[in-house]
Parts: sequence; structure tokens; C-alpha cells
Amino acid sequence: MAALRLFRPALFVVASIGATVGATMVMHYRPASDAVADVRPTPEPAIVLPDPQPAPPLTAADFQGFRLKPADPQTDDEPSAADRYELTLRLERGDTVEKVLADINVSPADRRQIDAEFRAALKKRRLPIGQSIELQLQTLPDQPDAPRVLTLSVRPQPQREYIVRRRDDGSYEALEKIYKLSPRIVRIEAVRKGSLQQSGTRAGAPTTAILEFIRALSYDVDFQRELKEGQHFALLLEQQVTSDGHIADPGRLLAGELRLANRTVTIMRFRPHGGADGFYDPKGESVVRSFLRTPMDASHVTSGFGVRMHPILGFSAMHTGVDFAAPVGTPIFAAGAGKVVMAGPNGGYGIFVKLQHTNQIGTGYGHMSRLGPGIRPGVMVRQGQVIGFVGSTGLSTGPHLHYEFYRNGHAVNPLTQKFAMRAALGGKDLARFRALSRQYLSELKHAPLVAEAPPAGARKTNAALLAHDE
Repeated sequence: MAALRLFRPALFVVASIGATVGATMVMHYRPASDAVADVRPTPEPAIVLPDPQPAPPLTAADFQGFRLKPADPQTDDEPSAADRYELTLRLERGDTVEKVLADINVSPADRRQIDAEFRAALKKRRLPIGQSIELQLQTLPDQPDAPRVLTLSVRPQPQREYIVRRRDDGSYEALEKIYKLSPRIVRIEAVRKGSLQQSGTRAGAPTTAILEFIRALSYDVDFQRELKEGQHFALLLEQQVTSDGHIADPGRLLAGELRLANRTVTIMRFRPHGGADGFYDPKGESVVRSFLRTPMDASHVTSGFGVRMHPILGFSAMHTGVDFAAPVGTPIFAAGAGKVVMAGPNGGYGIFVKLQHTNQIGTGYGHMSRLGPGIRPGVMVRQGQVIGFVGSTGLSTGPHLHYEFYRNGHAVNPLTQKFAMRAALGGKDLARFRALSRQYLSELKHAPLVAEAPPAGARKTNAALLAHDE
């Protein structure tokens, strides 16, 4: 009994576990009829498909749309685009085409042949220093440091180009290409800031055209009293342009107008029957007078005619001319046609030119920086010809022109001299001029402005490649 009491808890635990296991086994093996009834779906009747028709046999025509084009064979004479590049070189002093090609490691045989062909096409013409040479080159896989020249072209003039190109057989041939020229009318609109010449040049006017404009105005415009900062002026130019857009001639002056405070001065180029080109006002009257009112594009008078205190000597003295202030290098025009009787250093006048126009009339020009081309004693000059350039030589406190006017050997005030208008048009010339005048007046307002973009057809260059600079 004592042992039974001792093991009673253990026996109770074993009995409980046995009862649990037995109940689980009984429930697991219960018949399916005691659970939910077994409901099976009725199978659907099978669908029977007819046998497919056999596919027709394939022919070669069925594969025509999928046929691949055979690759073109690559040859040395047909380089891929990736092998080509462009290079621009410039001729330095002493350079030849062969030397320039040697500098970029072109093979000796190629560069000798290219140079010979180019010389034959050039026909002993010389290329200027700085001339551009345009090259199209090919990189060779077996010689990456020795490029092959495909084309070489030089354009010393806008209307003329020389080209050397490689043939399929590896030899080279040269040809000369001539571009057709055609006229184009353009206009320039500008505002006076400084001198007329400086203002016109900044706006794109060629030097020849703006100087012609100033000379034509010089007969009628008092540059000292009437010219002011901010005044507008316009030029009408006739350019010569190649068929691919390069400008061969920057522009011949056809007409121009200057808007002053109280009036507008207009000048137009016209050639009378049997005569020479000249400039006229809209009424058909020539702008040419016996003498220019002012012999340069002067900004203002710094010292007038008469007695004054000399700025350097320090005492009162007669100032026998008029001083016009202007930048160094401003062109000085002959006030009228005449003979040079003095040209060179002349004491306090510095570099000085004296002209004799008639037996009674002469003019003098002092303090020049240098003489004009061909100006020396004894030569004849025409009205408006450049005889020198503004400077500050001699007894001078700054750059200016000292201008004197002589009557019978005595200096008189240049600004008080009056000169009559010369010829006027008439008859058929006047009728032709009036028609041309209407055209020019319209084009001064509506003609296209001068383009500042580079010429059409300009070649692209590879900026990463080395070019030869002067």
C-alpha cells in the first residue's frame, strides 16, 4: 500500500496519456460515411477536334523578305567615316605645302605628289603668309601616326579655290574651282559715337566706303558745328558675293544719309552719260564744291582763327589757322585739287603739307603723324585724296590738325570761306537719276542689313587638333 501511494501520481499521468492517444486513433480511423458525404462531380463529355490540314511545303520565295544583304567589303580606298577627320593649317613664313604636310607626318611619296600637283594648278601664283589650308585626312590602322591625305584645298580668293584629291588608284589630281559672283545690295545703320569713320567701321562698313561717305559730306556739312554724338546715319552698299556665300567685295558705296539736328543730308552715286561716277543730292545737284568745308572727319574745333595765348610758348600770338581735334591716325583730305609745294618737317608745324590750288588760293595742314601715300613736293593731288594722318608733331599739346587757308599768300579764316556748287544734272541724265534716286531712297530703309555671321560654306575644323599659328 505504501508503494501504491508512492507511484499513484505517475500512474495517473500514464493513464491520462494512454486515454488521449487512444481517442485520437479512434477518430482518425472513422469511416467516411460517418463524415461528410463524398460528392464527386459528373465528368463532362470530351471535345474531339478535327485533324489539322497539312501545311504547304516552303519554297525559296517565302524567304525573300528575310534575306540579309551581304556586307560591302571594306577597302583602303573606301575608308569608313570613323577613320576620317578634318584639319586646318596655316602657312608660316618660308612654308610650302610639302613642308606643312611633312609636319603632320604624311608619307614622303604622297606629300611630294600633292605638292607637285598643287604647284601645277597654282601656276606660279604665290600664297600669302597666314593662308589657310583645309585637309581631309584618313587614319590608317597599320600606320596610325602617318595619316593619308584624301583632299587638300586652298582658297586664296573668295571666287577661286584649288583642290588636290586622291584618286581610287592612290594617285592625286588637282583642279581649280571658279565660283560665280553676283551683286547684293545691303545697308548699314549706325549711330555716331566718336568720329564718323570709327562709328561706321564698328557697324561693319568697309574703310573705302566710309571714307567716300565722309568726303561727299565734307562739301556741305560743317563737321565742327553740326556733328553731334548720337546722330544716326545709314549707308547703302553693293557687295559682290560668290555662289556659296563668300563675300568677294565688302561693298561699294551707292548712297548714304546723315540725320543732323535740323536736316538730313543724302548723297547718291551716279554716272552721267559720258562722264565719271560722282555723288549728287536728291535734286540731282553735284555735292562737289571748289573746296571741302572741313578737310577731315573732325570732332570739334579746339582753337579758332585769330589772336590767342599760345598754349606752349605762353604769350599772345596770331593763330593763323583752325585746330580740329581728332584721334591719331584720322585721315586728312586735300581740300581741293592742287600741287604739293611742301611736305615734311616744318618747325613748330611738325610734319606739314602745303598745297597750291590756284594762283591765289592755297591750304596748309600741320602736326601730322605721317604723310599720305605718295605725297611729296611736286606731285599733283585730287580733291579728297588722303594727304596725311592726324598726329601731334611739332609744338602741339595733343593730337589735332592745324588747318590754314591762304588767299594771295595771306592766311584767312577757313570757316568763313564760301564756295559755289558745281554742276547739276539735266535732260536724260536727270530722268535716269530721278528713277535711281527713288530706288536708293527705298533701299536705304528696306534693304537687308549687313550680315555679321560667317560666310556660308565655311568649313568646320577640329579644335582639338593642332594648327600652325604665326
